[in-house]
Amino acid sequence: MEQKLDAQGRNMDVMAQGNAGRVTGSYMKSFSLKAAIELGIADIIHRHGRPLTASQLAAKIPISSTVDVSCLDRLMRFLVYTGVFAQVRKPAGEGAEEVSYGLTPVSSLLVRDNPHCFIPLAMLSLHPLAVAAWDNLGAWFRSEEGCPTAFEAKHGEPFWIKASTDAAINKVFNDAMSSTSNLSAGRMIAGCSEVFEGVRSLVDVGGGIGTLTSVIANAFPHIKCMVLDLPHVVASSPLQLPNVVAIGGDMFESVPPADAVLLKEILHDWDDKMCIKILARCKEAIPKRGGKVIVVDVVRKKCADQVFDEVQLMLDLHMMVMHNGKERSEEEWNKLFTDAGFSGYKIVTSLGAHAVIEVFP
Repeated sequence: MEQKLDAQGRNMDVMAQGNAGRVTGSYMKSFSLKAAIELGIADIIHRHGRPLTASQLAAKIPISSTVDVSCLDRLMRFLVYTGVFAQVRKPAGEGAEEVSYGLTPVSSLLVRDNPHCFIPLAMLSLHPLAVAAWDNLGAWFRSEEGCPTAFEAKHGEPFWIKASTDAAINKVFNDAMSSTSNLSAGRMIAGCSEVFEGVRSLVDVGGGIGTLTSVIANAFPHIKCMVLDLPHVVASSPLQLPNVVAIGGDMFESVPPADAVLLKEILHDWDDKMCIKILARCKEAIPKRGGKVIVVDVVRKKCADQVFDEVQLMLDLHMMVMHNGKERSEEEWNKLFTDAGFSGYKIVTSLGAHAVIEVFP
């Protein structure tokens, strides 16, 4: 049987099988990361101040007496391969070597007292409800029940209803949204402070427990800030700043009047029809002259960094599976703003996979 070779002389059938196996097993990366989070490995190494061997980690976790330390070593070896942890080798005498594990920029984000901690986002993405919805994706495509998302088809109700009635899910979601705000807030303030010039009042629509609003309020104390979210969300808000108030309400019904309305990662949760309803309420809330809507969301495009290309594609599918939403290209954003009755927009800056967009009435 004649072999098909690629430009590097590799057997294409063998490479295809290898790639299929790599994609199939990608979930192992996710759940290995989840195990590292649950075991607190990054925190242990961070507190110790230097790399630790598998045996040292096992003693500090501690792992069960029924689990061999070599199993932890194998987990760490895989997480080193994926770039989560670093491996350090040094001579240990008589030709042997000691292998220890340290932090990388990725695992530093798994340290719980890091203000940019990524753990809440990871735990939301890997929550059993989300994983079960993804597992239901193929069945959803074939289903005749008319459920708008794979999540609702699996769990019998939309994610937002589930979160409103389950305090544990509500906390996981709010913690994750707070984490995204912590990750982007500093870059947003530093990279596009001009967006807030001339703004005397601002309402953060769907602002959760007010993490991003608090950063804005501290950076611009002259701005009267409001956080609008569902009553069960703002009820758990720890806001204590004099120029910030939390308001329980429904963005589909009304938005408090302000010079500017902030929509951070809100519109990607919804289809175009629902987005137009949200934008209509926002347009009613701002002055016809000088008012604006500030959208922080993905503008889907080809990125110079392949990592962000992949992140955009994954986020787009995640919005489809969980919320009946989508990540939009600039052309799609333009149509959405036009259909909602806005006169124009300006993409101010990029924040990794996301962008800051000013939208004018």
